[in-house]
Amino acid sequence: MKKRILLITALFLTLLLAACNNDDTEKADDNKDTEEQATETVEISDEEKVDNDSVVLNINGTEINGAKYNNVYKQYKTMLHMYGQDVSDLDMLKDETVLILTEQELIRQDALDSGIEVTEEDAQEEIDNIIETNGEEAIQTMLEEYDLSEEQFREQLMDDLLMVRYIESEFTVEVTDEEVEEQYNQMKEQSEEVGELQEYEELIRQSVMEQKQREMLEARIEELKEEAEIETLI
Repeated sequence: MKKRILLITALFLTLLLAACNNDDTEKADDNKDTEEQATETVEISDEEKVDNDSVVLNINGTEINGAKYNNVYKQYKTMLHMYGQDVSDLDMLKDETVLILTEQELIRQDALDSGIEVTEEDAQEEIDNIIETNGEEAIQTMLEEYDLSEEQFREQLMDDLLMVRYIESEFTVEVTDEEVEEQYNQMKEQSEEVGELQEYEELIRQSVMEQKQREMLEARIEELKEEAEIETLI
């Protein structure tokens, strides 16, 4: 399963119990409001930041510092804001950021234990792919949007690649024709404008596969949490 990696991929994959399952978070009432919010700059106050050199988490002996916390906090808050969601609850943002960092690190450790690696050359190849597909300005836009340095972006990209390879390696799933047809029939029930099955079959199969992988990833994360030594210092 080949994926084009964007900056937010790691967050999307690890926010299974955060953004995706946050029942208290509501979307904007209409697209206009969402678009207006997306164009506004997300501010991070001094109250929200932690010292870059401080240790915020210790996971199985690996320390996560404030610089990484601030980076992920900024990305998460920006992502919520772009989708028209409430970012006023600072305690929620802090807790979800800690959750993201915890899950990312547990997955990273499990991936490395499984022999999965990502090199600088892999990251450069992905950067070249992004530039080829979207132009050099795409990189600069992401750096500005999430307030990242080029070094931070490269590190994030390597984490993203590691996570995708981990999912591909550890969570192989099969999608049956019956499952595809079931999803298709649900689509037909929701809209009479849906065309023939063959028009949607590949998309549906991909969607079902990713849903199964997300469920398997959630279960693995819970197992890793139960086995891990996690100390929160923030």
